[in-house]
Amino acid sequence: MILFSFAGNMDVDKFATIVPSAKKIGIAKLPGYNFIFNRTDDDQSSKANILHSDDPNDAVWGVLIKLDDKEWPNFYDTGTYSIDFKLETVNCIDANDKIYTARAFVAEPHAVNTHLLPYDWYHKKVIRLAKNAVLPEDYINKICLMPFKVDPDDDRRQEELRKIK
Repeated sequence: MILFSFAGNMDVDKFATIVPSAKKIGIAKLPGYNFIFNRTDDDQSSKANILHSDDPNDAVWGVLIKLDDKEWPNFYDTGTYSIDFKLETVNCIDANDKIYTARAFVAEPHAVNTHLLPYDWYHKKVIRLAKNAVLPEDYINKICLMPFKVDPDDDRRQEELRKIK
């Protein structure tokens, strides 16, 4: 199986600690989608999500990860994820215009909000992972301009900021 990973799941080394077969294929764009922070998290902030767009020029950039189907349950715990996410089959295009059929996590409608912002440390983490993945600079700049808020839990904030490489 191939997973189109965006935001926090782009760290293939970390992903491989859970799914040992995980291998980075490369970066790709997912046309006809937008990147947004609108998935409600338990900590009262928003996390990353992708949304269908009517504009074919819109695209989300991310990392294609190949993994063994037998290891999928290591990552995708249906008891946890199926409540807030669905897996969509999507077509992604790599830098050489090769098309890949992949799966992507998309938040279910009940898990989407219009009023919460991501925390500063999460916003910074997504930007760092996008830079590490060598996503296009203009795409990273768009994420940099997205609004965020400072996490009011300073202990959690400091802990999360320490983890960002």
